[in-house]
Amino acid sequence: MGGLGKTTLAKAVYHDERVKNHFGLKAWYCVSEPYDALRITKGLLQEIGSFDSKDVHNLNQLQVKLKESLKGKKFLIVLDDVWNDNYNEWDDLRNLFVQGDTGSKIIMTTRKQNVALMMGNEQISMDNLSIEASWSLFKRHAFENMDPMGHPELEEVGKQIAAKCKGLPLALKTLAGMLRSKSEVEGWKRILRSEIWELPQNDILPALMLSYNDLPAHLKRCFSFCAIFPKDYPFRK
Repeated sequence: MGGLGKTTLAKAVYHDERVKNHFGLKAWYCVSEPYDALRITKGLLQEIGSFDSKDVHNLNQLQVKLKESLKGKKFLIVLDDVWNDNYNEWDDLRNLFVQGDTGSKIIMTTRKQNVALMMGNEQISMDNLSIEASWSLFKRHAFENMDPMGHPELEEVGKQIAAKCKGLPLALKTLAGMLRSKSEVEGWKRILRSEIWELPQNDILPALMLSYNDLPAHLKRCFSFCAIFPKDYPFRK
């Protein structure tokens, strides 16, 4: 499910000091949709500092260069948000990494079980947070500037809101961040009583919709404008 913290967990590993010291080369690339071998190869080369703009549209030259750049080196590569489950395309991409040194690793995040099964045999399946962990996360972000013990009414309503987020970290953080600036208990109760929680297929959407509804009018327009662009669209300065 979206918002469980797959990318957050991968980032925690990727930026850990022990990991930094262990690998000679590191690269992170968000694969997303649609799958594009040229874009992925180019992105990885840019990450490791070996990209040459002369080869920008030649997939074969880029792949040869990536292979050479990784040859004999112990690397860590993160492929984030993978959706493509075409085995032939994955096998072609995997061949770029085979000349790396022993101990090289690839971490991949995905929502799709069949993608994980296709790519390898070591899987970490993430579960929703427990009620206790949900409240702990919500409290950390909602009450950062005040003591929850001094606001028992807010704490009581906050626990009920946290429970409605069904253990999804992104939903918990989004609502907590929205409520941290509201000290009136009625504002918190309005969120708790909202009909949005009753939407069908209720996972992360209600929390995000509540956050959107709380935006001032000019930011709603800005959000709607940005929503026109496809995922991972490269904005020009």
